Amino acid sequence: MKDRSPRSTRLAKRLAIAAVMVTTALMLVAFRPFTPVQSVCPKCPVKGDRVMLKSGKAVVAKVVGKNQDGYILARYGELRFIQFREISKVAFQSGAEPKGITNYDQILLKDKSQTLLHGTLIAIEPGKPLALRSVRGQVYMVNPEQVLVYYHRGKRRAPPKKL
Repeated sequence: MKDRSPRSTRLAKRLAIAAVMVTTALMLVAFRPFTPVQSVCPKCPVKGDRVMLKSGKAVVAKVVGKNQDGYILARYGELRFIQFREISKVAFQSGAEPKGITNYDQILLKDKSQTLLHGTLIAIEPGKPLALRSVRGQVYMVNPEQVLVYYHRGKRRAPPKKL
């Protein structure tokens, strides 16, 4: 068995600390309700996937993405992230989980409103802003210092560090 060099040991410790920090920060993220909107047709049935929370509340929205920690919900142009640990059950409108929802990437920002960007990452370089193209074609550039966590191909990643 080879001895680890002091440099690789320091790197391993830093990676472990970063992983703990990201996981701890992610535990503080909780589902934030959508902006209240009054329907122009109050008697019409609400369409979408029905997400039952462990608190007993139900959220009706379209599930547009999935990563290792939860679902991305969309309603009236707003996106919300909901962790699996907050969900008791999901009833998909189509009867089954939509295909292709794991094909997208997400960036969850550190801001108090838990801003979520959803689309395809187009640039991930250490010390440089992350770039993401939304599903509607908009390009967002985000400094690594603003990123709580990002998901690339469904897997959680810590933001790239400065060089």
